[in-house]
Amino acid sequence: MQFPKFRLGLGARLALLALVLFADKYFLYQFVDVGLADAAQGFGEAVRVAQHFGFRFLVAFAAAVMLFAYVRGAPALYCAVSEVPAAPIRRRWALLHMLLLAPLAFLSYLLYRFTPTDLSIAAVAASWISIGAAATLAAMLALLPGALWITLGRSLGSAWWYALLASLCGTAVTQQSQQLWHSAATLTFNLVRLVLMPIVPSLAADPTDLVLSTDRFAVQVVDFCSGLEGVGLTLAFSTAWLICFRREYRFPRALLLIPAGMAVSFALNVVRISVLFLIGEAGFPDTAMLGFHSQAGWIAFIAVAGGLVVLSRRSAWFSRVATARESQADNPTAVYLMPLLAILAAGMLSGALSGRFEYLYPLRLPAAAIAFWTYRRALRRLEWRWSWRALAVGSCVFVMWLIAAHFLIPASGMPGELAGLSPAARGLWLAGRFTASVLTVPIAEELAYRGYLMRRLMSGNFESVSYASIRWPAICASALIFGLAHGAMWLPATAAGLAFGGLLVNRGHLGEAAAAHATTNALIALTVLYWHQWQLW
Repeated sequence: MQFPKFRLGLGARLALLALVLFADKYFLYQFVDVGLADAAQGFGEAVRVAQHFGFRFLVAFAAAVMLFAYVRGAPALYCAVSEVPAAPIRRRWALLHMLLLAPLAFLSYLLYRFTPTDLSIAAVAASWISIGAAATLAAMLALLPGALWITLGRSLGSAWWYALLASLCGTAVTQQSQQLWHSAATLTFNLVRLVLMPIVPSLAADPTDLVLSTDRFAVQVVDFCSGLEGVGLTLAFSTAWLICFRREYRFPRALLLIPAGMAVSFALNVVRISVLFLIGEAGFPDTAMLGFHSQAGWIAFIAVAGGLVVLSRRSAWFSRVATARESQADNPTAVYLMPLLAILAAGMLSGALSGRFEYLYPLRLPAAAIAFWTYRRALRRLEWRWSWRALAVGSCVFVMWLIAAHFLIPASGMPGELAGLSPAARGLWLAGRFTASVLTVPIAEELAYRGYLMRRLMSGNFESVSYASIRWPAICASALIFGLAHGAMWLPATAAGLAFGGLLVNRGHLGEAAAAHATTNALIALTVLYWHQWQLW
């Protein structure tokens, strides 16, 4: 069976394939006994290591193929890509892919539990690889016919070999770089010590165990704190950015952005550990270890990546098309994404400054309000009407959410830290949390996931896409991304995204999806406050 009216470009289909395979990996991972896998010896350990680096290689290879294909830009490739939108999505292959997940789940469950001999492990691993390859092939054939995949592959020519070499080298360097972690951690330890000594005179340093301590607080700079992961992320981002926008930059001088970004990333890691120590030394160990430690690394990476993009694009020395800041009217993407990005940024800041309990959660409210005010003129032009259907859909999603939560997350009461606040402080926190959940978060998420992403999957010029013309793959892809952002509740969140997206496509008003989302969140908030189901928050 086919869907004759559906048209989607190669980029959107590859993104959909990546999302499907990511969801498959997440699903199958639930069946693997991680403890037994880590304790495996002999051939079992070899299988675990091969699996670990094999996955890295496949991801690197796929990314390298796409990058080299983009850079190559051969006429044969453009000709093959032009045929993609007319190719139908085929349900039978998609169904076969889903059916093959069942034996893969069973084999994943067996691998380290009931395979005591090398032969049995080899048999299960070989079966898993064979069926996994068949499932991947079925997913690919659901998105494009085999003949078109072959045409696309042939059009790349020698790019396949360059991509293979790059991914093999990248995977090998990743494995070998682990041997540099201790040296990098030692360097980080010494730099942090130099930063802290003028500030903390009582600082004691143990160069053997890489421990910095006082009578009140101590930090050990382990290998994972070396900063190499941030440096690697910066290297990957800056390289991909320069390749993608190579026509806008002046080479070879633009290549200086790569080592500069890596150096700044490493320096920010030193600052991160220094600030972490100072927070703990000041008497806030929970904030240092539970909040700041988990968020500061991502904040630093986002700062480096964002700074590299903004500064390089405004520098005439680096960029051929350096311009002043774009006006709001010239950047419709920002109208849809900035409110959610502001909320996420406030959440990261709040998490970094919190310990076991996120006291600063209400920061999301003013962050969103500032973004809404900044883009108020463009937002007024959007269609915000809604009807009783939004209330009905939102209520149904709420019921589904409650049922799913019963099975997916354990029940819990009010956090002790919140209960310990004064009545006024507790009321202020609850008011901020309720208002953010019911007003700002639904609007921001619907703008980003349904207003932007769902249409962007259909066309680069997303504003030209009417909601009524959106097809189910774009609805599903945006719903899955929306669901993955909700952690353990990703499956019901994906179903909620499908409901909100379907309502929007049916009614054609962004206000319908926002009102349905707000209804769900309001009912969840009332359930938390009046029936003490705090696990829902």
